[in-house]
Amino acid sequence: MKSNCQFCGNKIVGRHHLAKLCLQCIQNEFGKNQQKAIALVKNAVKKGVLQPAKNFKCTDCKSIASCYDHRDYDKPLDVVPVCRKCNYKRGPIKSKFINSNL
Repeated sequence: MKSNCQFCGNKIVGRHHLAKLCLQCIQNEFGKNQQKAIALVKNAVKKGVLQPAKNFKCTDCKSIASCYDHRDYDKPLDVVPVCRKCNYKRGPIKSKFINSNL
């Protein structure tokens, strides 16, 4: 089942069925910032600056964390460990880009 982009509301086409952003939103500046922030966290884990998320409990539900959640992509290493379920529940970040393009 296809879903709608969490930022613009358009149908998500040509992406993984769990994708939250359409291709157009990924390609805009917000998407670039998101991808850069994710890459910086991955590199920090690889270099040992951050421990893998699975070494922590989810900040919200206390189960084993599986990823890091960003609330602001302009602060790429300001993250909290969460499980996938809680990360999905948290929804998209709040940003000027999102508010100006809805």
